[in-house]
Amino acid sequence: MRALRVALPLPLPPMSYLPPLEGEGEAVGRRVAVPWRGEVRLGVVVGEEEAPRGHALRHAIAYLDPRPYLRREELAFLEEAARYLFAPLGQVLADLLPPFPEVRHRVRLYPGTDPKVLPRGLEALTEWQEAKGFDPKLLDLLREAGVLEEEVAFKEGRRVLLPLREAHPDPEMDRVLQVLRALGHAESQAALARAAGVGVGKVKRLLLEGYIGQGPPPKPRPSGPSLEPLSLPERPGRVNGGRFAERLRLLKGLVAEGDHLVLFPEVSLLQRFLAFFPEARAYHGGLSPLEREALFRDPQGLVFATYGGLLLPFTPRSLVVVEEGSESYKLPSGSRAFVPPLAELRARLLGVPLTYLSLVPAVEVLERPGLTFPVPRPRVLLLDLRREKGYPFAGRALALLKQVEERGRQAVVLAPRKGYSAFLLCPDCGYKPTCPHCALPLRYHRPSRLLCHQCGHEEPPPPLCPRCQSPLLEPKGPGLEWLWEDLKGRLSLPLFRYAKEAKDDLTPLLKGEPGVVVGTTAFLRGPTLPELALVLLPYADGFLYESDFRAAERYHRLLWALAELRPGRRPLLVLQTYTPDHPAHQGLLEGSVEAFPWVEKALREALDYPPKVRMVKLEVRHRREERALETAFALRAALEGVAKEGEVLGPAPAPVPRVKGFYLYHLLLRGTTERLEALLAHLDRRKFRLDPDPHRFVGLLED
Repeated sequence: MRALRVALPLPLPPMSYLPPLEGEGEAVGRRVAVPWRGEVRLGVVVGEEEAPRGHALRHAIAYLDPRPYLRREELAFLEEAARYLFAPLGQVLADLLPPFPEVRHRVRLYPGTDPKVLPRGLEALTEWQEAKGFDPKLLDLLREAGVLEEEVAFKEGRRVLLPLREAHPDPEMDRVLQVLRALGHAESQAALARAAGVGVGKVKRLLLEGYIGQGPPPKPRPSGPSLEPLSLPERPGRVNGGRFAERLRLLKGLVAEGDHLVLFPEVSLLQRFLAFFPEARAYHGGLSPLEREALFRDPQGLVFATYGGLLLPFTPRSLVVVEEGSESYKLPSGSRAFVPPLAELRARLLGVPLTYLSLVPAVEVLERPGLTFPVPRPRVLLLDLRREKGYPFAGRALALLKQVEERGRQAVVLAPRKGYSAFLLCPDCGYKPTCPHCALPLRYHRPSRLLCHQCGHEEPPPPLCPRCQSPLLEPKGPGLEWLWEDLKGRLSLPLFRYAKEAKDDLTPLLKGEPGVVVGTTAFLRGPTLPELALVLLPYADGFLYESDFRAAERYHRLLWALAELRPGRRPLLVLQTYTPDHPAHQGLLEGSVEAFPWVEKALREALDYPPKVRMVKLEVRHRREERALETAFALRAALEGVAKEGEVLGPAPAPVPRVKGFYLYHLLLRGTTERLEALLAHLDRRKFRLDPDPHRFVGLLED
């Protein structure tokens, strides 16, 4: 007997079900409703198999699609991606599949069933009823007894008539089609018939023949300046450098004809590019479920997408990954995938070329044959804090801000942290108020608040040092608010704050009026200031010295992004730093986007770090430190005699060893995908949380 392998969007492998009692045709790739733990869940049929003997499988309830929703190509990609990420297939499906539309679920007893079999209070089930009004466990008992009839289908939202083809061979029918194309969409068949001056029968005929269809109302597409494509004689594996306008033209050339998929790390960058590509269709989490469903059912043309676009059921002519090094490609939960390697996997399985397009190449893609276009040499001033006077702003930095004020221009001051200061410190005994749940000092926020930015713990600052009773608790490590207050007393220019949680209205600046923005890196995703003349990092090293091996590369990418904050102009980039000779600074001074990545790549190869090998992080946690340490060493012991020298690093405390009340220990495994898979097979996956291709090492990994 045939059984279905159904993947639910849960961290589970596919499960076996018998086909629904009603519904025929190709099952693989269709969405299906199945009973699961007393409830009804929606999943995707990812394969078929012989029903195992000796097991009483349950029937799936109903197919939700008349034909496959995912092709065999997408299912093969899901299986390979799950293997690459060391994750259950259902977890990868949950990460990449758009949310299911709302369903209508109706139930009743099969006609002829004796109502006496019903528990008291379920007499209404002799007629069709909405399932949500009944106890799911009672319904499951009736389902197992074989007396429950069910209807499960997607609810349809507002739908309008849309043109699907360019022309119709019949002149009269073509006239109706062209009327719809001119309108863009029609609310109903009758509305289109009235607009075209014909009977509804002609509209129905167009609908039946597939020249028009139904879908959600289309959104107006953005319009922007036309771009002249910059075509290349051969398609490169990567393209770097150039001005922003040149990269736009290069992308235009790469996607000039046919279907193409372009991936972006975040919606803000996607929308920035979309303004120059009105022909592109957007696909991202900011769209409504109905809009995503409509594009998923009919993907074609040029599609601009975030990571979920990897599962779109079509074969583009090419795949382009924009800013492949961006940390925004790292999923913070679920499979914790880093998207660019999955894009490479998808392109290989489909047999289509892939191109990385970015200002600065990621270390992982340097070996790919490509092109690097010249970039305007940034205007950079390094202020050595070992020699400069003034805090938190050196004297020369303040003089430059004064020049911005005198000339009526604009400046951005980038803070490495939110709040007023990194911590409070007693100068007499060295005491720092620390979070009771995390091994971190509490951030100081004005006027009177200490806050942990990991767990949210909050308390008032103590009036005296609890250890030595000194009244001299001092703020250390300037944050956004400290910088803002300091500048407020020194400049007459209007000041604006810009952070992820709180953004001032920048309308005056967008009109070209003078002012200074004090913000976090959230400003990189904000609007472009037309009169930007100066970008200042009062403590640049705060972005550099983070607790992972990718920190320097991330800092290098940040510097180049700041140098390009105002396309077409070169604002002066001023860095207050204790390490002016850092290779990232030298590459910036040389005007080379590749100089530092090659240095970084050589260093990582010497240390056997990615991209020379793959790395996965195992995170062990427990509220008792001894238990966490015991579990971490047990994992290490399980690999003794199996792992080769250098394949296992640790265990060691996490850079922040206690977070949210949990003690954290890390082990790092290094090797090829096949070798890592073999090592993980010897471990109990319930004992740790897995992070493939880690980008941060602080923890805590959340599910």
